[in-house]
Amino acid sequence: MSAPGAVPPPPSPSPSPSFPAPGYPGPGSRSRSPMVLRHLISAVVALVLTPIGIMVFDYGSGKYLQERARTFDNSNAAGELVLLVLGALILLAVAVTARISGLGPVLAGLVWGGIPFVWFVADLPGFYEFAQDLPSTHFWFTAPSYLFPLVGTLLVGAGLAGAWRGRLR
Repeated sequence: MSAPGAVPPPPSPSPSPSFPAPGYPGPGSRSRSPMVLRHLISAVVALVLTPIGIMVFDYGSGKYLQERARTFDNSNAAGELVLLVLGALILLAVAVTARISGLGPVLAGLVWGGIPFVWFVADLPGFYEFAQDLPSTHFWFTAPSYLFPLVGTLLVGAGLAGAWRGRLR
C-alpha cells in the first residue's frame, strides 16, 4: 500500500500483453510441420536411400577387393574408391534424416541392417542363394558379417540421437 497523498508510479512504456495476430506464431512458439508428416518424410527417405547406399558401397568395396587381389596394388582403384565414398555419402544422408525425425534412420537400420544380418546368421546358404539371384554378374555382399551390423547400428544410433536432440538442457 502507498502512503496517503503519494503519487502512483507511471505506466510502463511496454504495451500490455496481447495475443499475436492470426497466422503469426506467438513468442516462444515454433512454426513446425505436423509431426506425422515429419515422421513420414524421414521414414520414406531413409527406407529408400539406405538400400541404394548399401548397394553402391558394397559394389565399390567388392570391385576394390577384386582389383587389389588381381594386382596387389591400389593404383587403379580410383573408381572403386569413388563408389565407396558415394555409398558412404548416401548413408550419411540417411543418418541426417534423423534431424527431421529419428524414426526414419531407426526403421532403415532395423530393416536394411538388422533383418539382413539375422538372415545371414540364421540361413547362410539361403542368404547367398538370394545374393546370387540378384540381377547382375557382380558377387554381392562380399562381407555381410560386418556390413549389415555396422549399417544397422550406426543408423539406429543416429535415429536415437536425432530423437533425443534438444531435450536435455
